[in-house]
Amino acid sequence: MQTDAIEQIKDKIDIVELVRQYVPGLKRAGKLYKACCPFHHEKTPSFTCSSEKGLYYCFGCQEGGNIFNFVMKMENLTFREALEKLAAMAGVELEPAKLLSAEEQRRATTRKVLDWARAYYHKNLLSRAGDHARTYVKSRNLTKETCEQFELGLSLGPGALVQAAKQAGYTEENLKDAGLCVQTERGLREYFRNRLMFPIWNPRGETVGFGGRILGEGEPKYLNSPETILFTKSHVLYGLNFAGPVIRKVDRAVLLEGYMDVIGCHQAGVAYTVAPLGTSLTEEHAKLLKRYTQNVVVLFDPDEAGLKAALRGALILTQAGLFVKVASLPDGLDPDEYIAKYGKESFENILNHAQELIAFATARQLARHTAPLSAQAKTNIVTELTQIIAQQPDGIVRREWVKYVAEALNIDEPLVQQRLAQTLRANTQSTRFAPAHKPGVVRADPTVSLPSAEEDLLAWILKSPQHTVLCAQLSAQDFSSPALWEIFQAIVKTHMQYPQADNLTEQTAQALPAQRNEIVKLALLPTPDDFDPARDIAACAAKLEQTGLQRQLQKLTQQMKSYGTGNVPPDVFQTYMQLQQKLKKYRG
Repeated sequence: MQTDAIEQIKDKIDIVELVRQYVPGLKRAGKLYKACCPFHHEKTPSFTCSSEKGLYYCFGCQEGGNIFNFVMKMENLTFREALEKLAAMAGVELEPAKLLSAEEQRRATTRKVLDWARAYYHKNLLSRAGDHARTYVKSRNLTKETCEQFELGLSLGPGALVQAAKQAGYTEENLKDAGLCVQTERGLREYFRNRLMFPIWNPRGETVGFGGRILGEGEPKYLNSPETILFTKSHVLYGLNFAGPVIRKVDRAVLLEGYMDVIGCHQAGVAYTVAPLGTSLTEEHAKLLKRYTQNVVVLFDPDEAGLKAALRGALILTQAGLFVKVASLPDGLDPDEYIAKYGKESFENILNHAQELIAFATARQLARHTAPLSAQAKTNIVTELTQIIAQQPDGIVRREWVKYVAEALNIDEPLVQQRLAQTLRANTQSTRFAPAHKPGVVRADPTVSLPSAEEDLLAWILKSPQHTVLCAQLSAQDFSSPALWEIFQAIVKTHMQYPQADNLTEQTAQALPAQRNEIVKLALLPTPDDFDPARDIAACAAKLEQTGLQRQLQKLTQQMKSYGTGNVPPDVFQTYMQLQQKLKKYRG
């Protein structure tokens, strides 16, 4: 049964080791592990992971689950895809999928089409029709082995792809799903024509799209696949499927500008280089890199557009908690051109002497002003630079940046610190009325106190379900949160179904999927150092019952006042007396 395989996978894969592959900064904190969340930007770690329970939870964005949920979210996979990936990691054999959903079938077919297209384009490059494309590749000093490694290809003239695809058994709908064709008023049209083709892989080495460089005259010079069910260009870094293991080994990634830059560097042995797909760097790119390293060098063109792009990208990486340096090549050379002219060692020497972000930004500001600097110029420069310092989430680095700016401008450090404090306050005020989270993510209102006793009780009986009998007297009136009452009922019911289970987190989450994240959070709440399950669960249940009775009594008292003296209905008064009687046992 597939259920057995799932349990085997859970037993064989430690969630902490799995998460650490994506979140290198995961650190032990008592019995748990903590890090800044990979799913949203934050400065203070709120992502928690437990080897013992096989669960993760972020107290910031309220995302939680097991190893399958984590991989599904990190890599945008279906459950079946995550299951297959983790099964391969664990060495567990799966039964063949008996029935795929329509969405899973569509994704699987799209993958097959893209794989077919990759081989088709590559075959074109090697054919007689590819003579001119091979000449261009040779002019860029790329070897045959490199062309084969990156599976460079060639798209031909109109109609060639569609005809070949139909002969291979693929439909027009398949081609549109894969982003290889688009529907126009004149009919179906190939997306790529007469271009040198670059397959785009995701980090798992699966083809998700293509890039194409025009051969000869025409615009645009480079063209990427349109976004599809498998491809979102702002989430992909070219070359990462090859570079990922090397980046982890050397603990550094280098961001370049384009396809040929990456290919040329990899050919020369600088295989820790990647590039965004002709777009500005995004927060998703930063999250992707953070799975492999915390150290990134941004290599930029030394013109004004390159300077701006480098600073913008470096700030995005910095905000994500990465340590960023910037570098440029002399004479406006591309990386492959520089390596061909000066060699790999010289190229890596430039990377090794890359500037800290604050040094780069300071030099850029100083270049805009003539020496000696006036007081006004210093004020303007500090104002600009403190905006950059304010983006640095690491307090130690931020303090060093303040010191650097003060020394570079020959002003007192406390003055820079004062301007930084003003900048931070201004930034806070400007975001006071901004949305605090993405649509669809429900956050707790910070002004409302959480029902901690209710959460404590649920957390404790999840871990020690044999003591649910001590909570038998509780009712819906004893819970201020209807959602927590619903979870309580699910735990009790699940315990009846699995009386021998010593932890009910997974089973309860399956029984109440809409509350999965809350259940996982409860399971990861810490217990007191002197926790005694029977004693503390009984005491907490009694506290909830007492609070519930007091809440009912208060509500009933208000109701009785509305009737006026002597007009209280007998049944209401009787209920009032019963509540008073029940509360006697809590009044000493």
